[in-house]
Amino acid sequence: MITLLMSIAISQTILNDFETLNESRFKPEYFTRSRKMPFNKLLHFLLSMYKTSTQAALNCFLRKDDITMSQQALSKARNKFDHSPFWKLFIGIRDAFYAPAYLPTLSKLHNKFVIAIDGSTAELPNMPELHKKYGGTGAKASSPTARMSIAYDVLNDFIMSADFTELSTGERELALIHIDEISRYLNLKDCMFIMDRGYASEELIRILSKKSSYLFRLKTKFNKAVDALPLGMNDITLYGDLAVRIVKFTLPSGEVETLLTNLFDVDESEFKALYFKRWPVEVKYDVVKNKLELPCFGGFSENIILQDFWITMYLANMVAIAKNEADAEIKKSRKGKNNKYKYQANVNTIIGSLREQLADAVFSPPASRMMKFNRIMSEIKRSVVPVRPDDGKTPRNKDSRNVKYHHNKRSNL
Repeated sequence: MITLLMSIAISQTILNDFETLNESRFKPEYFTRSRKMPFNKLLHFLLSMYKTSTQAALNCFLRKDDITMSQQALSKARNKFDHSPFWKLFIGIRDAFYAPAYLPTLSKLHNKFVIAIDGSTAELPNMPELHKKYGGTGAKASSPTARMSIAYDVLNDFIMSADFTELSTGERELALIHIDEISRYLNLKDCMFIMDRGYASEELIRILSKKSSYLFRLKTKFNKAVDALPLGMNDITLYGDLAVRIVKFTLPSGEVETLLTNLFDVDESEFKALYFKRWPVEVKYDVVKNKLELPCFGGFSENIILQDFWITMYLANMVAIAKNEADAEIKKSRKGKNNKYKYQANVNTIIGSLREQLADAVFSPPASRMMKFNRIMSEIKRSVVPVRPDDGKTPRNKDSRNVKYHHNKRSNL
């Protein structure tokens, strides 16, 4: 499996490549003169994950050079290039993670990658241009809002494909885009796609039936013949010629859960747990939106918002790589200690450590890169939390307080 040190080296190669600058700047003359914030320094600042006010972040970043820069000048510089440097980072790390040499080291279930596809929304700054581009929600649909969607490898904690687009683009359409993108670097026969209610459609089911395995949760009234089926497992023909399996079971709430799949070799008793394998995609959105604070955009233009989106996708995967590596070392160090629980790295600590040091490591010369990497990993491995099994027996305390930030969802500054 790819390591954090390797990921840092790949990131440095991408950002130092002249083509990254050449292909992203809007005019050939941009970033050719000596400025307070040349291209590489600007990328360094943006990858530093500052989530304070922009001016305060600039002051902190430039203090060591004894220079100053205004927020307006930063926005002007950011709008001289597109989001492609950060998209390249996301793609470069993704392609390295799923390189053929590393595929045997990655976790699978039933010899397949378990991929959850799910969507969410992102509130945008209240600018007319953004409302016109992306659409809106709320009263009279007046609040600018974008749709985001990810395909997430739940067993390896990795975002495989991501999109940020208009609200008018449907989640099914985005799912097809994710599946097509994944097919370019993985054999779809080695993939199992899990999707929630709202995704199942004849087009999507037919496409996946030919290429891959799938498991959909169905909404009520999806199909009259399906609704009429009894509890348990039923093999039926859908749309006249598609052989599918319908699995129905009762949840503790009394609601009947209905799943649709082409997994004919999986035992009925496994489907309930298999579907809930998609839950980590919800947790990943929590990391993206609350811990990495994606909605806290650094500007008001579409260009800057797309830059921030791809920065966040890249950083989310760097956090995952660091956690996978740290967890393996933590497990190894605790072997034979007979602890009551297994232990894992604390995600908040990982984000805090990477916030302060990842960009410095990426832009450091190779001679000092190892020192910075070792410092990051040392901090991460010292901060561990127990992995407590969720057996459903632990009562959850209801909290009626009206506070903006829950105690463990404050910014990791």
